Amino acid sequence: SYLGFSCQGSQQPAAADNQEITARDEAKLPHDTPPVSASTHMNIQVDNELVCMVNDVFMGRKQFPVPVGDKIYYGCCENCVDKLKNSDQYRFAIDPLTKEKVDKVDAFIVLKSKETGAVLYFKSKENYEKFMNRS
Repeated sequence: SYLGFSCQGSQQPAAADNQEITARDEAKLPHDTPPVSASTHMNIQVDNELVCMVNDVFMGRKQFPVPVGDKIYYGCCENCVDKLKNSDQYRFAIDPLTKEKVDKVDAFIVLKSKETGAVLYFKSKENYEKFMNRS
């Protein structure tokens, strides 16, 4: 059976092995991919699709794709999907080095903490490297 977690920490109902999942239910399930350990992603770029862009957290598996215009954002649950579709405040972040506004889709995303899964969004890999090498 399948058990998933949303950003509110509530569990989605498990699908019984002998129970058919309707197309509607299946569309609500996160992509069925094996989880990836956060520790393998420390100090390297994280794939957009593994990040909930509302909570700014590395989730370890593919998230719901959320098309907005010609870009694809990612969210972990229905609530996050709605927020990404309806408010640009969730689609942008501030580069920690330059304090510039950065579109999360175009950002260089790195794991800030393997304990919490928190991520940082940089305008470029160069900005990330400068941020890490500053004294």
